[in-house]
Amino acid sequence: MPKKRKIVNPYCSVPGCRTKRPHAESPVVRELLDTFSDSADFIRWIECCIFELMASVTDDASKGRVFAYFTRMRQSEELYYRTLYTLFVASDDELPHIFSGKQPNSFLEIWQKVNQVILEGRGTLTTKLLDSDGEESTALEMLHDTAHVSFATIVTCIGIAHAADREQIIEKHLEHWKRLLIYLNHMEMMFKAGKPKLVVQQAVTNLHKPSSAWQTQTK
Repeated sequence: MPKKRKIVNPYCSVPGCRTKRPHAESPVVRELLDTFSDSADFIRWIECCIFELMASVTDDASKGRVFAYFTRMRQSEELYYRTLYTLFVASDDELPHIFSGKQPNSFLEIWQKVNQVILEGRGTLTTKLLDSDGEESTALEMLHDTAHVSFATIVTCIGIAHAADREQIIEKHLEHWKRLLIYLNHMEMMFKAGKPKLVVQQAVTNLHKPSSAWQTQTK
C-alpha cells in the first residue's frame, strides 16, 4: 500500500500548522517581527517580563499567597526557553508561526529542541523522579499541573504553606529565576556588543554547563 503523502501547508513551513493565510499577514505578527527583529531588544523585553513576574510572585510569597505564587511557576520557565528557541533554534521561516501563537505550539517540543541544541542533552525537565507517593513524575509535568491549576497543585500548595522550610523552598525557586535573568542579561550585552549569533549561542551553552562538564574537558 503506498504511503500517504504528507500535506504541506503553502502558508506555513511548520508541520501541522493549519493556518489559512500567511502568518505575516496578521498586523500583530508583523508588529512582533518588527519589534523583535533586534535580538538585544527582544531579550530586553523578555527580561522585563520575567522581572515583573518575579516582583509579583515575591510579593505573593511574602504575604502568604502560596497558591498565587506557585501556579505561576511555569510562566518564566516557558518564556525563557521559548526565547532560546526563537533566538538559536528556529529558522527564519518559522518565526512568523512562533509569533502567531498558532498550533502546534508545544512547550515540550520546544524545550526538547533547546535541550538538544543548547543544553547538550543535560536538561532535567523531563527526567523522571519519584514523588512523595512513590510514583514517577517530571518537573515538566509539575509545571503543567501548576499552569492548569490542578487539584493536585492545591494539595502541594497546602504542603508548602505548612512546611517548616517554606521560606527556603520559595527562595530556591526565586534564585533559579534570578539566574535566568542573569543569563538573559549576558546574552543581551553580547548582542549589543555586536557578537555573532553563534558566539552568543556558545556562551549560553557554556552558562548552562554543570561544573562536572568542565572538569571532564580539562582532564
